[in-house]
Amino acid sequence: MAGVIVYEPDDDSDVEGLPWAITFEASAGDEWASFVCGPYERDDAVRLAEEVLASSRGVTAVVEPLLPVTEAADVLATIAELREEEDAEAPED
Repeated sequence: MAGVIVYEPDDDSDVEGLPWAITFEASAGDEWASFVCGPYERDDAVRLAEEVLASSRGVTAVVEPLLPVTEAADVLATIAELREEEDAEAPED
């Protein structure tokens, strides 16, 4: 599946002032290593991702904010939160 995937924050999210990055990934049977570009303003990141996809096939672009994390504990806390969310959404057996 090729396309631009843009992270859409919740209304109460405070990502407004954060820098944004684009991860370009292979799709549609192509195989090459993904890479990250940035930082950009959100609108500039979306524009660039859309321009690349308009000019190339077999590419997926993921546009999302860069989180200002400075300690491993912050990363581990974010991972724990995401795991809890996933567990809460998973259907019970």
